[in-house]
Amino acid sequence: TEETGAAIPMTIMNEVINTVRERYGNLYSKVRKMNVPGGVKIPIGALKATFKWISESTVSPRQKLDKLGSVTFGYNTAEIRIAQTFRANILTLSAFEAKVTEVIAIAYLEAMDYGIVNGSGDGTMLGILNDERITNTITMKAADMGNWTAWRKNFFAKLPLGYRAGEFIFPLSTVETYLETMADANNNPIFRQATGLEVNDGDVRNPNGRFFGREISLVEPNIISDFDAAEEGDVIGIFWQPDEYAINENFGFTMRRYFDEETNEWVDKALTVVDGKVLNPTGYYKILKG
Repeated sequence: TEETGAAIPMTIMNEVINTVRERYGNLYSKVRKMNVPGGVKIPIGALKATFKWISESTVSPRQKLDKLGSVTFGYNTAEIRIAQTFRANILTLSAFEAKVTEVIAIAYLEAMDYGIVNGSGDGTMLGILNDERITNTITMKAADMGNWTAWRKNFFAKLPLGYRAGEFIFPLSTVETYLETMADANNNPIFRQATGLEVNDGDVRNPNGRFFGREISLVEPNIISDFDAAEEGDVIGIFWQPDEYAINENFGFTMRRYFDEETNEWVDKALTVVDGKVLNPTGYYKILKG
């Protein structure tokens, strides 16, 4: 209808939610999804014990779990507003529903991917780069980036067995410039033989790949700096455990349509409550430019 303040039909809201679930962002698709009340502390413990030898007359001491603290999700509210000018040429309801669903889903997924990495935690998600609990770092110089032995010595040799199945996050430009140009002394390409590097950069729906047998999630340089553009000490890549980052969504999208008297525009607004945090920082590594 064209009544001021009339709610957008439920079918459109459901379609937005379904589209978000089906058309994931590169990072959003991999993290854990939760639905717990905000303000509830989720304890995180390190499940580790030591085997003790005993005799017939002795018992082993009781061992307590090492505490890693707790995570509390907040009620961070975000909204997306779409003015009528975005759909000025759309005449049918079905075309409008498809367009508004697409615009909202893309905007939401872009915000989720950015927040997972760069969220400030102040009224928004807490991103990996701003989580003070993540202290693991490795430094890679330009010469190291294109040297498969340097990756083995500088990174994998220091990676605990329990976290070796993690994944990488890189901007595509860094992969193209340094990883896909890995060559031997005669300038013969060796990136596939030495690292198993495969990148599906021609696949629009899944433009990711693998590096040393681990998944790579490709992101834009506004999420992680390109190696050449980064300053010394900047993060140029991340090694993470996707299932140990959680996004808490308290409800789906609440959508309304209203008329803005100041601009004479119909505005469609989608409102959601969401938060995100790293649950266990132990298996996270920031890759720095040396």
